Formats: sequence, C-alpha cells, structure tokens
Amino acid sequence: MKDLTISVVIPCLNEENTIGYCIEKAIMGIKSSGLKGEIIVSDNGSDDNSIEIASEAGVVVIKTDEIYGPKNNPRGYGSGLNAGINAANGEYIIMGDSDSTYDFEDIPKFVEELSNGSDLVVGNRFSGGIENGAMPFLNRYLGNPFLSYIARKLFNSKIRDFNCGIRAFTKKAYKKMDLKSTGMEFATEMIAKASLLNLNVSEVPTTLSISISPRTPHLKPFRDGFRVLSLLIAYSFIALFNKSFNIILSIFVPIYLTLILFAPFKIKEIEISFGALSVFQNIVLITLILKSMLKITSKLFPEFIENNTNTNKDRNFGLVFLSIGISLYLIEFFYWSSLGFGAINQIFNLKVLSLASVFVTYGIFESFRIFIVISLKYFPKN
Repeated sequence: MKDLTISVVIPCLNEENTIGYCIEKAIMGIKSSGLKGEIIVSDNGSDDNSIEIASEAGVVVIKTDEIYGPKNNPRGYGSGLNAGINAANGEYIIMGDSDSTYDFEDIPKFVEELSNGSDLVVGNRFSGGIENGAMPFLNRYLGNPFLSYIARKLFNSKIRDFNCGIRAFTKKAYKKMDLKSTGMEFATEMIAKASLLNLNVSEVPTTLSISISPRTPHLKPFRDGFRVLSLLIAYSFIALFNKSFNIILSIFVPIYLTLILFAPFKIKEIEISFGALSVFQNIVLITLILKSMLKITSKLFPEFIENNTNTNKDRNFGLVFLSIGISLYLIEFFYWSSLGFGAINQIFNLKVLSLASVFVTYGIFESFRIFIVISLKYFPKN
C-alpha cells in the first residue's frame, strides 16, 4: 500500500484567499494517509493571484486555457476537474473544492475505502456535519435531499449526498466512467455512471464548513439544479425504461392476444370491440419499436448502456417477424381473392391485418438494426 501514490486535484477559479489553506490541508491529509502523493491545482481562468500562490507552494498547476484553448475552454467545474484528473499520476485520486469548505485532512478515510476495494468513495456532509450557514437553507433542506432522493431511486444507489464536492476514486474507474459534463452536474454524472457500470461505490462522513474567506458561491442553485435534473432524466432512461419495456409487454401483449382471439365481446354491459384492439395494438407496437431503438443505441453509445440492456447475447429475429407479417398479408389477400374480391368477413379481416401490421413494422425496425450492427463492424467507434 505504501508504494501506491495519490493525487489530490483541486479545481480553482479566483480563490487567492483560500487556495493556500487548502494546499496546506491537502499536504497534511496525504501525510496522514501514509502514501506518497501529489497536489494538482487545476486553474479555470483565474485573474487574481491564485496561480502564483499555488506555484509558490510547490504544487503542480494546470491551466485549463492552455489545455482547451482560450476560445474553447468551457470554464466549468467539470472541465476544470477533468483537466486536473487527466494530468494526475496517482492510482488514487482525491478531488475537493478550493474554497476551504471541505476538510482535506479527511483524505485517509477515503484512501482506506479505496484500499478496501471501492472504486468510488463519496463524502456525506449530512452524516459528517454541516456547520450552520455553510450551506444555503434551500440547498440543505430541499434541493440537495430532493435531487439525491431522485438519483437513489433511479440508479438504485445507496449514496445519500450525490452533490458532495469531496470524493475519491481510482484512476482506472475514472477512465471507465468517461465523464462528459463540464459544469456542476459533473459530480452527479460520476455517481450515475458508476452505478450503471456496477462499480463499487461507498461513502464516508465528511464535514462542510463556512469558508475562511466567504465569497459569492460559483454554484447557481436553479441553473445547476436544472442541469443535474436533466442529466438524471437522460441517464435514467437506460436504467429505468429498458426494464419498463419488458413490464409493459408482459402486461399488454396478453391483453392484445385476448382481443385478437375473442373480440368483440361484452364484460357485463361494456362492449369490447375493435377500437380496444387498435389501442392495445398501438401500445404493443410502440413499446416494441422503442425497445428496438434502445438496442440500437447500445451499439452507438458507451459501454455502460450495453451493461444495462443485456445486448451482448442479443439475437435479432427481424427477418423472421417481417416474413410472418408479409405471410399474413398474403393470406389475407388470397382469402379476399377467393371471394372474388367482394364482401369479406370484417372480423377476420381486421384481426389478421392487425397482427400483420405488428409483425411487419417491428420486423422492419429489427431488420434495420441488423444493418446498423453490421455497419458498425466495418466502421467501428474510435
């Protein structure tokens, strides 16, 4: 364990009054962990003395403007962290804010969890203690608990403080997560992807204190809260709806088949006719199409989607479904021709056409998916 190294990554934007304090605390935390380590300050375009103070302290300073280019630098919380983490040499990476609100002397707690097998360790400010006035009232009692609750339910996670700014992870896990967010939602994306990838995620108590030099927070509660919520909705599609498709089909396919066999019929005084058949046909068909589209995205998007859609053993029966549908259309045509293209049994006609439409439409989508999969073999992702 003593041969392992850790990297403490501190994003910074105009923190000349606190960056030196955070560096001192990080040095103490590294020493307490018993590991060799480095401190990286990732500066996101400061125009005060933050860079000079960090350089004089002897730590590594990364300037995001030089990495992304002044015109292309998104200058967000996530982009600053990503630049620093990519420059890190440690196997264990600790990230924490530079406003002195987090205690870097907690580093040993995080390192211990990582050494015990965790891929990602998140601080929990609610269990560790929040100093009065350190977190705005709405954030503490409404915004943070609400978003964390939604995230726990969507991703089946036990983490109770999704937005805590101090956390630790292995470099291997970070590369696997391949985070894309550039703003404050970066922290939430980390836990969401870790959950979808089935990484080992744990949490430790940590504290949140009033800054030694209070300033206007970079966090914009409504804007950043909306970004976090949007991210949760986007990622939950994979975690939630794939399972929902199967549940929907297990409920509505039997109802649809019952209508095919027995409609029209009465339940007491209620007439169940072909309008109901049309409704349930559309529900089944739309669900099958969405399920097929989800399988297509599993070949176009990152690895974690494949892990959650179970497409590695997926088989495609698109041509079979298409053949069955066309056959039903032909049966209907020959039946009609046998009657001299005259009057036809409408009950039989509507039921056969309904089944044929489902098979043909779903078969077309699944057949299209075959061509996508084959094309990706010849034009693989970079």
